[in-house]
Order: sequence, then C-alpha cells, then structure tokens
Amino acid sequence: MSLISSICGMLYDSRGFLGDGCVNVNEKGFIESVSKIPKSEKSFNFNKYIIGPGLIDLHVHLRGLDLSYKEDEESGTKSALQSGITLVVDMPNTRPRLDNPKSIKLKLNSLKEKSYTDYSVYSSIPKNTSDIEEILKLPIAGFKIYPEDLGSKIEIIKEVLKLNKLIILHPEMPEAERINDEENISRGTLRGCNLESASVYYLHKVNNRAKIHVTHASCPSTVFEAKKFGYTVDVTPHHLFYNSHNQGCYYRVNPPLRDETTRQNLLKLFLDGYVDALCSDHAPHSLKEKENFKTCPSGIPWLGTWPWIIFRLVKYNLISIQGFFYYMSYSPSIILNLKNYGLIEKGYRGNIIAIDKDKVWRFTNTFSKAPYYGHFLEENYGFVKSAFIGGKLVFDENGLIEKTDTINPFNNFS
Repeated sequence: MSLISSICGMLYDSRGFLGDGCVNVNEKGFIESVSKIPKSEKSFNFNKYIIGPGLIDLHVHLRGLDLSYKEDEESGTKSALQSGITLVVDMPNTRPRLDNPKSIKLKLNSLKEKSYTDYSVYSSIPKNTSDIEEILKLPIAGFKIYPEDLGSKIEIIKEVLKLNKLIILHPEMPEAERINDEENISRGTLRGCNLESASVYYLHKVNNRAKIHVTHASCPSTVFEAKKFGYTVDVTPHHLFYNSHNQGCYYRVNPPLRDETTRQNLLKLFLDGYVDALCSDHAPHSLKEKENFKTCPSGIPWLGTWPWIIFRLVKYNLISIQGFFYYMSYSPSIILNLKNYGLIEKGYRGNIIAIDKDKVWRFTNTFSKAPYYGHFLEENYGFVKSAFIGGKLVFDENGLIEKTDTINPFNNFS
C-alpha cells in the first residue's frame, strides 16, 4: 500500500520511549510501519522533538445545532487540534437533545461536515424504550446517564444497562440538580461527595454487569466506589487544580469544585494511579451567559489549552511522558473500546502530534467561540508544533489549520 507521509522524531507512547525513528502512514490513514528512516517521499523531520499518538478527549461539549452561538463542531474541533487532540467524543445534552435517532443523525451529519478531528457522540438515555434498537444501529460511542435520569428514566436505564455498550455516568444523584445559584464554596458542600458516590452505588445495584465509566469524578470517595465495582473513572484538570475558593461563574462546574483538602487528596489518588484517564469536560457558553451570576450555566471552556496545563505534572516529574500519553491517549482508547487508537504501532490510526516538551508559553488565543477566562496568560508546559490526522498535516505552530478526511471510528470498529 502506498504511503502518504513519514513523520520522524523521538517516538513515544504509553509504553515509553520507542527510539528515534519515523511513523509511516498509508493512504488509508493508518500506520503502515515504524522505521529508522522515512519510507515516504513526503517526510516531516522534527529532529529532537517528541512524536506521539494524537490525544483523545472522551468528554467534550461541542454544542452546535441550535446552540451554535456557544460553540460549534468547527470552532470546537479547531480548538482541539490546537492542543493536540485528534479525537473527540461529544456529549448529548445539545439542543435538540441526542435522545432519539433523528437528533443523533442530525448531529453526526453536522460533525461529518464540520469536524476538523476524528469524532463520535454519546446518546442520551432515550425517552422511550422503542428508540433503543434504532439508536444502536447508529455509530455512537455509548450512552450518557445524567443525574436527573436516575429518577425519571430509571426503567429505561435498566434496559440500556443490559446492552453490550459503554455507559458514561455523571456521578451525582438527582437531588444535586436542584442546587445551582450559590457560590462555589456552598455548592461544594450542598452538592456533596455523598451524592457522587451514592450514584455509583445505586447504578451498580440496578445492574452489576454493565460496562460503566464514571466521568469527571471530583471526590476521592467516588474514585474508590468506582474501583470497588471494577468501573473505569476519569478526572478533569479543574477538579485536580482548582478548589471551591475559585469563585464566580467562570469556575461554576458540575460536579462542583471541592475544598482544598479534597482537591489535594484527589490529585494524590491520580498520581498514585487510581484514575484511568483524563478528560476536559470542555463546556463553552457565551460571554453574556457567563456574566449573570444567578442564571449562569456551569462549565469551563478550555479545549485549546487543557492538556498543557496537565503537562506541568511532567515538567515537575510527577508523571512521566509515557504516563501523559497513557492518560491522554491510550487509556481513553481502551475505555472507548477502540483497538486502533492510542499507540505508535502498525495498524493504528495515523493521528500523530509533534511536541516540544521543553517550551514554556502563555496561552493568548483560541479558535473557540467561548471566552477562556482564567487560562489566558497562564504558563503552559509543552507545546504542540504540529498535528496530523490520518498522516496529513492539519495544524502547525505557524498557524496552519486545514480540514482533512476525518472519521467516526465507530462506523468501522466497535
């Protein structure tokens, strides 16, 4: 099979340093071979920079459809490329909500047309069990359970849990949704850790055989509860690095930020290897929405920068480079049951990034429509020099941003 590119440098993935060499990508967009020297006439030489697998964000809100004023598939995935993310999985709390075949098809078509990265979506829990069969025929990554679903849709959840499909749990009980307009210190108390761990326990009691992934855990007790039942769990950078003293709408998130002791204990659990993956929970809103304290929606937008906030842990030798790729690429691919993402290996998707691991820089611009309050001018460690989708150069440090043939991997792989 003919090659379209060779991408050369210091090769790394979750297994560690693989040596100096080249990743050779074929015309179908998959790695054909790894070699000491380039095999394609079109080669990219990054000398002593890191060449690694593209990052995967398994929890993003790209909005789009009727919420495109906040963010859309183009602006969000351009931001993802900016930070080295080459596969995103979009959450279903859109407008219209992705809880029926018609809405899901509409969203998938919009992603196919506009996405600058590989992509997929989760389905929300449908309103009717009769929709489940048709939803399963679509190339979705799994189903998302929100707190309110644990009350109003529990009988439908029982049917969904019987399926051989990934279930993503927002770990809070329905009572938590009644609490929103207090300041973050109060929200962290009123939407307590007990409501998180209780939701994990409750879902396990409903069905103890389902494949469940607990997303954006904010409390150590939630991590322990998830691991007790054999579930996978991810955390976000805001729960690792911010606490409930970060006040105002720009730090209002669900689950809420916790007190400093809880934050430190969660970070320690992550550093000790109890957590399976990292995700952004990128949640964009308009500037006007975020300026009204009583009504402002929850969420932090940072798809264009968050991996390099995490990379400071590499800078300070708290995690290794291979650990970074494990949490940001390989482990998310395993959670999603994608067997051809996340490694520098023959047969894997040719989504590749080149990283300057030593560069210290400040984030000053984004492709996103959302205001990145709090992230501008912060120091970031590690820098994406270039990003490739299917072996084709789509982003570089000089401002190149190009769309290529992106794919929904669930069209072909499960």
